Amino acid sequence: MFRCKEKYHVYITHNTYRGMLLEAGRHPSNESIIQMPGLRINNNFYYDMVADSGVNATYTPTMCEKDHIYADHLATRLSEYYDFSNGQLTVSQVHRHPDGYLQFSPGDYPANIKLARQFGGVVNGLIFVDPEFRIKFWYIDENGDETEAEYEINDEAVRAAMPHIDLNRLKETVERNEAVCKAVRRAECRSAVENETRGLIRSRLSGLFKGYLEEGSYMGDRTAAVVAETEPVKVESAKDMFMDNTVEEGASEEAIMDFEKMQEALKPYTVLIPKEFRKQRYEGELKGYYHPETKTYNIVQEELSSARTDVEDLGMAVRKEHMERGTGDISAQFGVTIVWNNDQAEISIRGNVEAEINIDYYSTQQDVFSRNQGIVEKDRMAAKQAIISGTGSGGFKVGLELVRAGIGSLLVADNDILAYHNICRHECGIHDVGRYKVDCFKERAADINPNCKIYTFRDLIQHVDPAELEKIIWKDSIILCCADNRHCGYVCNKLADKYHIPMIDAGCGPRASTGEVFWYKPDSGMACYTCAYGEDKGVDYSNQAVRRRFYATERELEKLDFQPGMYLDIQLTAIFEAKLAIDLLMENEEGYEPKLLPYINQCTVLLNYPVDQDVNPYMHLFGKEGERRPFTWKSGQAQKNEYCSYCGAKKSSADIGCNTVA
Repeated sequence: MFRCKEKYHVYITHNTYRGMLLEAGRHPSNESIIQMPGLRINNNFYYDMVADSGVNATYTPTMCEKDHIYADHLATRLSEYYDFSNGQLTVSQVHRHPDGYLQFSPGDYPANIKLARQFGGVVNGLIFVDPEFRIKFWYIDENGDETEAEYEINDEAVRAAMPHIDLNRLKETVERNEAVCKAVRRAECRSAVENETRGLIRSRLSGLFKGYLEEGSYMGDRTAAVVAETEPVKVESAKDMFMDNTVEEGASEEAIMDFEKMQEALKPYTVLIPKEFRKQRYEGELKGYYHPETKTYNIVQEELSSARTDVEDLGMAVRKEHMERGTGDISAQFGVTIVWNNDQAEISIRGNVEAEINIDYYSTQQDVFSRNQGIVEKDRMAAKQAIISGTGSGGFKVGLELVRAGIGSLLVADNDILAYHNICRHECGIHDVGRYKVDCFKERAADINPNCKIYTFRDLIQHVDPAELEKIIWKDSIILCCADNRHCGYVCNKLADKYHIPMIDAGCGPRASTGEVFWYKPDSGMACYTCAYGEDKGVDYSNQAVRRRFYATERELEKLDFQPGMYLDIQLTAIFEAKLAIDLLMENEEGYEPKLLPYINQCTVLLNYPVDQDVNPYMHLFGKEGERRPFTWKSGQAQKNEYCSYCGAKKSSADIGCNTVA
């Protein structure tokens, strides 16, 4: 731990300064971030190069998020160029702040402290362009305390502190590692010959075991025969034969256990390979999942491996003509190795060269959506997009159902973070607590269809930069309001009109006893959201009594007994909204038959299960108590209001601009 009273000094090169200027220049008026690997010697910090924030980074006027995998990988590679023997490796993050923000924001503290604890204290910086370009650095200790640090541009000081790694030493290291690997390969070849001999014994024992198990007899009187048959073969120990050749009566349990292990060892591997890899004869790292209980390697495409955090490094693929002469068998270097011989995959498993391997080629487009054939054609759905405001219980479910239907793109916006009280009514689990819901959604969606393009914004839809929306909204889109309050409905109605795309607003009543769905198409003469639900002026949506929620209000909780299956009720509304969204996206496609649209009007209330009318006033729509039945709905047409402040022909001049959403 360093005392805050000490002085800290930062030395950067002109190269570093140039990198900062370039990053800020690439994203004018937006926040941006760079990462710098460097050297620390006592209280002095030295930096020679910068790693940009990456191709998948996010830049807005109020927030930036680096592409963590890319930036961390690049910073690691840059650091390998330098000799750090004079001090210790450190990393600094420098990002631009909006004009007027002269210190780190509260949102910066967690990242600052995490980095400081990782490196025992760091210097992070801020870039300002107000209007002059300038930089400030602070030393941050492991408790998050900040001390302003001086900095200067001094190429000589940096190069003296962190010279490039010596080329001769690097060359010697490469040659030594290569020699070690070749020696290991030779040893493995010798071992393979010995294993082949042992495999002969095991295969004969396997057949013997099978015959005696079928007869219901025991091993005792035949063990000697097997040993006699295999006597000329030399083995290192009895252990290598899976069984002791002195098995007697009473040792059957151990013998059967050995037999089961042997049978498991003989079970073939299955390797699942994307058809796209075969078509392009893919070369590079293989990522995915290995399931030892089924001996299955599930190799996935880059779209999935870059979106999920649990993808494993499985091995390597290479074309046969690109293998260097004399390298021999490369299977010992990687878990699973694919060598492309024309368009045929020659696969080997490390440590099990003779293993039987079944190859199965799959397509995420054809195989994943094969059961949708004739219902929703994947090629047409792949040209559609949905914008989802809110990824809570309902919005998350709606989005995943659209991904399963083959939609081509989703834009999701929500500033909420998953908490423990969300879990019982959400698709996510305990391991996701503390993460942004939109990040969880992107990962889940990639797990279903990695070809679906997902755009995420950790903010409310009304706060997303309009310029960013303009770049990524598709022509065939729909906007889905899945938030827990009315105000978002007014916001989405305005966005629907701006981009000339249909809109659906959906949510649940108290205790999810009812679902509520409203849909709207611009330029169609339909009643707008304000016509249907009244003016959006000064309503306190922080008060639970006036919010539409997916769960009970505080007052209702006082009289709420145990209510099983609440998330099931939310899903009913979410599925209704997803089916309606598909109808609206596909209704003009030749041959498509709407599944829901012909049977409902603009406003629909679903009855999930009956409750007292004082809990949910919508109960009166479904008859008297005792007559109400679950899984029914009532649908009616919203009336257009000519005095509506948003769309009315006779709205007063005072109303013009009053309904502007923010």
